[in-house]
Amino acid sequence: MTAPLTYSRDCVVYPGVYIPLPEVEVLLKKTKTTGRDTAEKLPVNMNDCPDCYMIEVIMPVVRREDIIIQVHDHILSIAVLHMDCEAFSKGNLQIHEFDSECLERHILLPNHADAEFVSAEYREGVLYLHIPKTKHPKKDLTNRIVVY
Repeated sequence: MTAPLTYSRDCVVYPGVYIPLPEVEVLLKKTKTTGRDTAEKLPVNMNDCPDCYMIEVIMPVVRREDIIIQVHDHILSIAVLHMDCEAFSKGNLQIHEFDSECLERHILLPNHADAEFVSAEYREGVLYLHIPKTKHPKKDLTNRIVVY
């Protein structure tokens, strides 16, 4: 019989700071009550490769922590929620051509896209998504994707 394993704080499982995922529905509802009923659309490029789908989304001046990505029933939802932009909007603006409170985009994925193993990376204002293809798609899959 072997000795039971003990917990040690010296073992690091994740090499970063733990940031809990926000409740997406609560944040979206909060932005809807601020007076804006529509969100700006994000421009997207989608490339069909032999073994995967590559998606690029332009998101200038966005923090990685503000990006929320989830998949539900083959619909990829990308949202950017800025909670700290109220100070800029309170001023007396001379020109007001864009709002950056909530940016949103929904993309219908093909049936053979494997929504369970989506990877996301944000670099230099561009969000890169890698969605592998599968032969046997799963139905009713809900998944949140972490952005690295």
